[in-house]
Amino acid sequence: MKIAIIGAGPRGVLVTSALLNQYKQRTDQTEPLEIKIFDPYGIGGRVWRTDQWNGLVMNSPADQVSLFTDETVNLSSKVYDGPALFGWLKSDVAKKFLTEHNFDQEMIDAASNIAPNDYAPRTLYGAYIQWFYSELLRQLAHNVSLEVIKSQIISLNTTQDAKVNVVTSDKEEIFDKIVMALGQQDNYLNTDEQELASYAEENELKYFQPTHPGDVNVDDLPAGEPVIIRGLSLSFLDYTSELTLGRGGQYFKNDDGTLFYQPSGREPKIIAGSVHGVPYYPKPVSEKRYGEMVQPVFLTQENVDKHLENGKLPFETFIDLIRSDFQLHYYMLLINDSYPFKSATQFKEEFIAADDKQAVIDSYDFPEEDQFDWDYILDPFKDIKVISTTDYQNVVVNWLNGIVKDAKKGSKTGPLTSTLELFRDFAPTLRKLVAENIFSSDEYANDFRGTFIRNRNFLAVGGPAFRSAQLSALIRAGIVTIMAPGMEVKAADGWFVTASPKRNNDIFKSSVLIEARVPKADIKITANPLLEDLKSNGMLREYSVMVRDEAAGLAAIDVNPNSDQLLAANGSQEADIFLWGVPLDGLRLATTASPRPGTNDPNLQTADKIAAMVLGLKPADDVLMM
Repeated sequence: MKIAIIGAGPRGVLVTSALLNQYKQRTDQTEPLEIKIFDPYGIGGRVWRTDQWNGLVMNSPADQVSLFTDETVNLSSKVYDGPALFGWLKSDVAKKFLTEHNFDQEMIDAASNIAPNDYAPRTLYGAYIQWFYSELLRQLAHNVSLEVIKSQIISLNTTQDAKVNVVTSDKEEIFDKIVMALGQQDNYLNTDEQELASYAEENELKYFQPTHPGDVNVDDLPAGEPVIIRGLSLSFLDYTSELTLGRGGQYFKNDDGTLFYQPSGREPKIIAGSVHGVPYYPKPVSEKRYGEMVQPVFLTQENVDKHLENGKLPFETFIDLIRSDFQLHYYMLLINDSYPFKSATQFKEEFIAADDKQAVIDSYDFPEEDQFDWDYILDPFKDIKVISTTDYQNVVVNWLNGIVKDAKKGSKTGPLTSTLELFRDFAPTLRKLVAENIFSSDEYANDFRGTFIRNRNFLAVGGPAFRSAQLSALIRAGIVTIMAPGMEVKAADGWFVTASPKRNNDIFKSSVLIEARVPKADIKITANPLLEDLKSNGMLREYSVMVRDEAAGLAAIDVNPNSDQLLAANGSQEADIFLWGVPLDGLRLATTASPRPGTNDPNLQTADKIAAMVLGLKPADDVLMM
């Protein structure tokens, strides 16, 4: 059998590993197996390239990322065991691999000195993926060949004899099966972005469109000059780090544990903002170990079943259940952290048993500043209507310092940030609800995929706590200015101009505008040539749900939800073409998450199931697909 895997990032390598494992353990190995992996960036793919700046870090702790399966994973094949990222980085094997592959001494030292809850440089995860692949090559079974081809596939088409013709820019080749394991893709610019890009070209300005920060060269941006950054999420932290630490700046600790920034003199003046006007919440310092995840008390299968109406869970009920879990977790941690004369165990018993849960909270007489106020958590500056940019810096710094203090207590201790991490711990529960189509189409499309996912991203998909601490220092040093909520960007008089007109009259202009966001997975506007070709040829379609008797597209590519086989425009199944990964976001949840050891991770389940189906073997039952 001849198989093409499109994409050499973590998913592509995982499905390769699963194919080799299934072939070795579950077949008689008489039929030769030939696998070719296509990716213009080689093993590791685009995001985890090893030639990007060393200062860009992962967004998961090193001991919570692994490419190996373990005893918790629902598999049809045997476990393929091995070290998680942290264990590998600390090993002599890693030191030898990094040295032999010409990694610089900075990265070799970073690997050997890493702690379990540290956030590894992305280049080191790329190295881990490359080493993992080298282990697959070393352990190839008889009758198996494995090859990486650094080419972009631009077209697929099925042949009359039930094969698939794969076309690159310079070659065509026939395969029996295709697995598209795709990561983040670039999109065509929207009208606003295209106008800004055209304006930049006409006026000799610099416009950086939405893309992965590791792909962008900001080295030639002049020191001391203003740079406008639109967006305050992870990409903003990446760009800010490159323009400060990447230019020789340094952080030092104050006596109170906060940081101060020593400029190199080569930094630009960063003017950053967003409509929301608040940087994403940081992740707490990880205290959790192998497989450790908080389980829902209220958002359980029993409670979901109890509240179904015509087979669907009302979105309002879903919010009530998850809010109760968050409140319970928060107040128990708060009591343990700050109220030695109150009992967290007693609170838990009373809260779970009570019909009126707010009455239980009120009975504990928590001061206003300690109460779990969902509205203020989502919009911490909601009461600020008019404020100067200068005064706003003090507001943001005070908020950052407070939230960093909570995050530094740890993911099992800091009341607020540990509670927000429940979004991550509850991911299997949320994925299961999505897979079971538990919401009405209207509430799934508008409430869950809209409001809920947007709020979850703001609260739980921020950077490590140390990045927020660094941002506070940069604001205090005058390197970064955060604009008040309501940021608007225009092109006028030969400049990019930005302001927050609903909050103040301050106006900033620059010759540089950076869009600090990774393109959203959206099949309607994708610029990936292969996906464009499949769309134009009717070999794929957008996933949609019926809302008020009309089809509402959710930007994801549609697949058979039980097998990940591609669905064509007419609804027929492409039996020999499988697709999983980021382009399914909308059909699936949290498609960018890295495999987490000890948690029956859905990435690992999905890779195993796809591999079994490709080889014509029986997959495991009850697989939660990614």
